[in-house]
Amino acid sequence: MTTIRTVLEIKGTEIIAVDGNMPLSQAIAMMASKGIGALVIAGEKYPDGIITERDVLRLWGQREKTTGTPVKEVMTKKLIVTKIDDTLIDALTVMIRKNIRHLLVMDGSKVAGLLSIKDLVKEQIKNNEAKIQLLEDVLASEASAEL
Repeated sequence: MTTIRTVLEIKGTEIIAVDGNMPLSQAIAMMASKGIGALVIAGEKYPDGIITERDVLRLWGQREKTTGTPVKEVMTKKLIVTKIDDTLIDALTVMIRKNIRHLLVMDGSKVAGLLSIKDLVKEQIKNNEAKIQLLEDVLASEASAEL
């Protein structure tokens, strides 16, 4: 079973953390320029929250809030996390059940990374392709042994 540790080894562990007082407009510009869907809001020892593209879209009808409003006022405060040694399927299950697209990864009390559902689905597809190839190889060898 593939673990989250393995996914992070492939994807990388870079996390972009910002101060909670950063204006939302600046956070949106940062996400757009870096091509990412989430920023972690830095806390003293543990992240205070996360701001995602979904959080931004919820505010779209209130455009005045997207200018100078600090991200700490609109961030998601209830963080949903996975552990670094959880399986890929465990993490995907949490994301589907909680209807989220980004998941903070914890290694004990330390933040180890941030994963998107895209990261996990890509890895699962790779795993499935490897299993299919193995099955095809087994079938082909059994067929040639019968000849």
